[in-house]
Amino acid sequence: MGAAWHYRFILNNFKKMKKIISSAIVFLLVADCAFAQGEIVSPSKTNTFFQQIGSWWNGQYFFGDWAGKRKELSEKGIDITSTYVVDLLTNVHGGIRKNRFRYDSSLGLDVNADLERIYGLKGLQFHVSGVYREGKNLAGDIGNRFPPSSIYGSEEIRLYNLYLEQEMFSDKLSFKIGRLGTGDDFAQSPLYWIFLTNSIDGCPINLPINFFFTVYPTATWGARLKFQPANAFVWKGGIYNEDADIGRMSAHGADFSIRRNKGILFIQEFGFVPNQYESAEGLPGNYKLGLFYSTGRFKDLYQDENGNSYALTGLSQKRRYGNYGFYLHLDQMLYREPGTKDQGFTPFFVAVWQPERINEIPLFFDLGLTYKGLIPGRDCDIAGIGLAYGRWSRQLNKYHSDAGAEKQTFETIVEATYKIAINKWLYFQPDIQYIINPNGGNQNTGNALVTGARIGITF
Repeated sequence: MGAAWHYRFILNNFKKMKKIISSAIVFLLVADCAFAQGEIVSPSKTNTFFQQIGSWWNGQYFFGDWAGKRKELSEKGIDITSTYVVDLLTNVHGGIRKNRFRYDSSLGLDVNADLERIYGLKGLQFHVSGVYREGKNLAGDIGNRFPPSSIYGSEEIRLYNLYLEQEMFSDKLSFKIGRLGTGDDFAQSPLYWIFLTNSIDGCPINLPINFFFTVYPTATWGARLKFQPANAFVWKGGIYNEDADIGRMSAHGADFSIRRNKGILFIQEFGFVPNQYESAEGLPGNYKLGLFYSTGRFKDLYQDENGNSYALTGLSQKRRYGNYGFYLHLDQMLYREPGTKDQGFTPFFVAVWQPERINEIPLFFDLGLTYKGLIPGRDCDIAGIGLAYGRWSRQLNKYHSDAGAEKQTFETIVEATYKIAINKWLYFQPDIQYIINPNGGNQNTGNALVTGARIGITF
């Protein structure tokens, strides 16, 4: 009965989802079988209808070139891109509520205007983006801290980026100012994006958990300076407003207030990036050290205003000024397929540390292995295995002990995923995750196994 109920539950949820999208995916997957290495299997390649279908299928976008208008706009300096991503996940074992099926979706729109082409303003660009999200978080059914889906959060229509970027001195120096996401420029790597779990995808998840470190789809007023004096060396520095209230759901990302008394985040990153330039013959790597300091006020996780346990005295938590930390990111391609530029094996590692007394997850690290083009003939597919580990604050556990609550120790996520590039604008990504010690082990839910897939379309 359990298996039958599970099947009916999933089926009903699919019916509640995007019927048009589901039908389109089925059509596209079936249509893929009709193509051999990008060519249409048809009696006559001169058939106009099949040529049009082949041109669409092998193009860059689901909606094509808009009868030439998209190319025309791009040549004038305006590029418009929209993406739709949906995660379909279920916990087949473990969790507070077992055998739950959840989906999250994210529809994004990005517009970039090259003001050099439009108005002759050399090196200046204007960017604006927004997002519409919906769905539910499977972590609520499992009871863990790090969501299995990275596209969960801010289920609404929301403005994201709104900024100007100026490039100077042959792109060795660039300056960005406006509404920015800190995680777009700092503590990030394209290697993280391969994974579904929010503990890896995006940036190390303890940063936005511990303080107001803005990540997609929340932006704040800020500025970022990037300086790359040589091919292998890069420095970035940023300053961001730390008012968490601007990220509230009711504002839809359009609260443009600047409340200076909420604090300011200063962050800088030093990078050694060997063999990243176009003509490099060696294997590329990324070695980054980031340092950050927030001037905001933070609650002590154990002490009251007199330095005693606030769990025992009942007094207000002690306020501490300033929060800081550092992160280290390492990745290095170790093997490249002969005759290719980016196919091969690349491991990565990232670690973050912050003070125990004011940060819920003071120690966090990710590590992973990725391989692009692992299967012969599937040059654009990407395979990945990742592990994320977050440890709870010992100061917080001292509070839990005094309050008679269960302690939280650590949570670990292990993920295996394979991104299948069906064509240039459509991918299908089966995924499996194993969640160890959910929520630090304080809910007695046991480890959980999550299976599912991600589907992505570029419109």
